[in-house]
Parts: sequence; C-alpha cells; structure tokens
Amino acid sequence: MRTTAAVAAALAVTGAALSWAPVASATTTTECVTNPLGIAGHYAEFVEKDSVRHSDSEGAVAVGGDATFGDPKRPSGFSIGHKLTGADLARLPGGHSLVVGGTLYANQVVLDNGTGIAAKVVNRSTPGQGFGVDGDKVKEGPSPIDFGKEFTELRALSTGWAGVKPNGEAAVDGRSLLLTGTDARLNVFAVSAADLQKAGEIYVKVPTGASTLVNVVGGSYDMHTRPTSSVWLWDAQVKNFVIDDYASGSADFKEVRSKLLWNFPEATSVKKNYTSWPGTILAPRAAVSMGSTAYGPGHVNGSVIAGSLDTVPGAETHQMNFTGCLPKETKPGPVVTPETPKPTETTVPTPTATPPGTPSPTPSEGGGTPSASETPGGSASPSTPAGPGESTTAPGTTPTPAPTATPEGDLASTGSAIGPGTIAAAAAAVLVGGGFLAFAKRRRRTS
Repeated sequence: MRTTAAVAAALAVTGAALSWAPVASATTTTECVTNPLGIAGHYAEFVEKDSVRHSDSEGAVAVGGDATFGDPKRPSGFSIGHKLTGADLARLPGGHSLVVGGTLYANQVVLDNGTGIAAKVVNRSTPGQGFGVDGDKVKEGPSPIDFGKEFTELRALSTGWAGVKPNGEAAVDGRSLLLTGTDARLNVFAVSAADLQKAGEIYVKVPTGASTLVNVVGGSYDMHTRPTSSVWLWDAQVKNFVIDDYASGSADFKEVRSKLLWNFPEATSVKKNYTSWPGTILAPRAAVSMGSTAYGPGHVNGSVIAGSLDTVPGAETHQMNFTGCLPKETKPGPVVTPETPKPTETTVPTPTATPPGTPSPTPSEGGGTPSASETPGGSASPSTPAGPGESTTAPGTTPTPAPTATPEGDLASTGSAIGPGTIAAAAAAVLVGGGFLAFAKRRRRTS
C-alpha cells in the first residue's frame, strides 16, 4: 500500500553515507570555512538596496539603499537588536546594530542594543503622536559597509555554491517534499523553484552537526503558490520531525536549523508566505517579500540576505545567524540543473504531534506576556499534519485568521505565533498588529 512517501531513503536513512564531491565543471574547494558569508553573516537582515520594514528584527540590520521603517499611517514601528550581545556588537562594523547607506525614513524606530548610522534621517512620525528614532542612537554619516563590494562577493558565492554537485536526495509524495542527506559534514541539495513551491509541506532530514545547502534554482519563487503550510526538520533527540517555530525542538533541532542555508542563485523575486521559515535565506539578486496583506506575516528563524526587502507589519527576523561552514573559494561554473523529485513508496514515521518544549517569548523591549484578553484574537495552537503527504489545509480554501498571543510585549506578533496549517490574520489582523506595535512604542517612549 502506498503510504506517505516524501523521501525515498529520506525518513528511514538507509545505505552508506554519501560523500560530498564538487561538480567537475564548477570546481569548489573542499575546505569548510566558518562564517562563509563574511560581514553579511553577522546580520539578521543584510540588504543591498531598499528595505521597507515593520515590527521587529532581533538582530542587526544593514541596508545599502533607503530604509523605510515603521509607518504612521498603519500605524507601525520597528525595533532592532533585542537579542544582540556585547560580543555580537563587537563583530559589527563600527559597532552599529543599524546601518543605512541612504536615507532612513523613520517612524517609531527603537534600537534595543547598539547604535545606528545613516546617510540621512527623516522623521516620518505624526507631530505630537510619536517619534522618529528613539533617543539619539542613530547618527548621520557615511556607511562603514561597502555594500557594492559585499554583494559582488555574495553573488559570486551564491553562483559558485549552486554549481556544487548534490549529494542529498529530493523526493515527493502528494503535497510533501522531503530533502534527505546522510553526510555528517555537508549535505547539498538542488531543487527547482517550481518544484519547491509545489510543496504543501517541506521536510528536511540531515545528521545533527552537518551543514545543509539547499540550492533553489529558478528566476522566481513564491511560497504562496500551493501554499506551503509548514517546514519540518528532523530532530535526532526525539527521532522524529518537528515543525519549525521560534523555540521548536531540542538542541539537535536548533543546530540543524542554524546550519541550514537556502541559496537562490538566479532568483530576482522571492516571496515568503505566513509559514515560519527555518534557516538563512541567501537571495543576493532578489526582491524578497515576507508575508502579504492577504495571508498575513511570516517569520524567518535565521537571516535574510537580499537585493531588496519588503514586509508586512508583524513579519520578523530572529537572531539565529548561520553557523554552518561552506566552501569559501569557488570558480565560475554552470549551475547544477535539479532533477525532478521522484515519488516514493517509503513508510514514514508520524511527525510529533506537538513540538518538544513550549515556545518561549521573544521579548523586544522587556514587556511582559499579555493575557489572552489583552491580545487581539487571543491564542491559537498550531495544528499538526499526520505525516508527509497529508494536507493540513486544503488547497484553495480561504485562510482562517488566527492571531496569537504576543509574548514580545510590544510587537505585532512573534515567531511562536505561526504553526503548521495556521495562517496569520489577513489584512484586518495585520492592521491590528501594527496598531498594537505603535501603541506600545509610544507608551514606552512616554513612560
């Protein structure tokens, strides 16, 4: 009988481990280099051109062009760097948690840790109803980052990594796509953007401690297409898949997530939906968007490196920078053409019904956890698919608004709010979230 089969040899690891070897036409050194992303690897958001942001980034933010942070018409604000430590700040150019190469258009921008620098700062707040930048933490001056140089190198790396011969396997079963690797050091996958966006659920299974490189080949990727309702990582401690969420899984799960890189070497457009996304997104040529007014916001549990970045209120990036190692030196070569994932007949373990551990708050400015009565919409529990290949939300159905409690005290939403098959509130809920953020920022400012 055909059972859930999202990955031949993926969920039950069989056979000898595959050894990693570079493709002959795109020679890549086998040396594994830590922090292969260079300066960009120290930021939660590293953007070459313009960025339009709301809500929160737990880490550092660098924008080469203009940055529009917060919107008095929503209303919304933007907080930066809550999770940054002194050691994190010491690694940043000039010690700045915020760098803007162009103009910073600011409405209720808060720097929880560190300082900022921008070529110009414009206060967009409504007089008497808010503020531009909290205190005098952002100065006007030249950027300490040469964004042109950095992105030239990032694009070269992205193209070079896309030429590495895959040693992992991709397989499908119905709505599910599962990527399985067995190498203890580096697992490389090649999948077309068209195949990736067909997946209702994505499963990744690699050994704990291994770095994972997923090359997504194609000019555009849209996570709304199916849509993709959840991303699951193998948790070796519980010997099962666990859905990605802010505090999901054991230490093994978190290590897999921190060493996972999604590389979009050709894309000029990457659209992320409401689903929590584990790992770092490298799309140095792309306009990246996070969430939409139709589906609501979506968080990234990792960094975003993009040509430009645009998000709806409530979308967050969390301080989970890439900690894996990848080949640093590459020579130009053709991008590996992905094979079409094959259907499988493999019996698959049922994913855990509830992610191990309770998602913890992601405080932005020290606020307490609101009760359900204080939070728009109350709280919602993530639903769980029975296994790969089984749908959590029927394709084509209307998303159900499901705002959750806001543990961050003053943010529109938090990573723990989004679960599998749980679609964040549509436009109305987004506006509510933005208003909550702005209100909390003003309250903090005047208290």
